[in-house]
Amino acid sequence: TLATFTLDGRVVKLKRYKTPLRKILTHRIWVERIQRRYPRSWRYVKGVRRAIEKHGERIRNISWDYSHKIGDLIADLALRYRSVVVLEDLEKLRDNAKKGREFNKKLTHWFYRRIQFCVEYEAKERGLEVARISPKGTSSKCPRCGYKLADNSYRTLKCSKCSFIGDRDVVAVVNLYKKFTSKYSRCGALGVPPNAPKPDEAPSGMRGNKDEAMKITSTHINLMRAEPLIHTYIM
Repeated sequence: TLATFTLDGRVVKLKRYKTPLRKILTHRIWVERIQRRYPRSWRYVKGVRRAIEKHGERIRNISWDYSHKIGDLIADLALRYRSVVVLEDLEKLRDNAKKGREFNKKLTHWFYRRIQFCVEYEAKERGLEVARISPKGTSSKCPRCGYKLADNSYRTLKCSKCSFIGDRDVVAVVNLYKKFTSKYSRCGALGVPPNAPKPDEAPSGMRGNKDEAMKITSTHINLMRAEPLIHTYIM
């Protein structure tokens, strides 16, 4: 989910992008089926191993292509408004995934970390600031009064104290914004660096080969183009 805020906290754009995660998980299911069918020989039989490698390659290609496109899109939007890009800090999610039994959760976290990598890379290529904020509590706290939220429907949450009702992603991204502004109001505002390129200038900043570095859905709100500076959030 991508959200754009003005400096005074007003949401000017909100969009949920559809991801190819279902396709990725489908290929993973096929890998698991092949491994179950050939439990002892899949590592050694050339034809079986190639079939598994083919699905693995499709997973990498789908995720890599989508991540590059989203990374460019968000970085270009942030550059247009000379914004700060704020990402969820997924490091703890990664650690939890390692302990989990379901590989699908690990695959999902891996996919979203790859998207974040591309977003951060493209933003820094354009000389923009990137901040990571812990997502803890952002999906369970009312953005209006701070009370704990409860399920209202499949996509919405409701506050029993102030009667606020909101989309899960909207709630999370607004709370992420509040955590970001609270953090940097105490330690100094994070802003666009003086050397950040203007929209009509060639980007500069992080250099290097992206492939080497990797070794380590839709609601719109009125877009106010007159705002001089915004913060862009991705989660």
